[in-house]
Amino acid sequence: MLPSYNYAYAKARVIGALLKLENCSVFAEMSLTLNSRVYTPDVCVYAKRDVDLSLSEPIEINDMPMLVVEVLSHTVTLQEILDKFDIYFDSLVKSCWLVVPVAGTVIVYASPEQSQRFRTGDIVDEQLNLTLPLLEIFDDD
Repeated sequence: MLPSYNYAYAKARVIGALLKLENCSVFAEMSLTLNSRVYTPDVCVYAKRDVDLSLSEPIEINDMPMLVVEVLSHTVTLQEILDKFDIYFDSLVKSCWLVVPVAGTVIVYASPEQSQRFRTGDIVDEQLNLTLPLLEIFDDD
């Protein structure tokens, strides 16, 4: 099933907001091999790194992102995303964000058992010491 209009727009807004963070490198739909399976989060965020597009593609990325972001869509259940978060945390990803476009909400998971919901103000990820205005994602302008 193809991604929806709202999902695609929310994902683009998340990427745009994260790209404004000077100390981060942001990647869309990068494949991660975990436990002999390939997972493709909507967004992966690493500490700032150099990327030279003129060089050949890395065959395999061995280091895990510090942050994984998934955007809830009509094609994936909440439980499927939470199950992936468990796998990401087991693979040493430090933080996972769930973006819920229909609710205008971002849920920041510091672990599978610890989360914080943001509907207004700033998204604060204490695990990564990141702050991002929620309006960067859900502003109607």
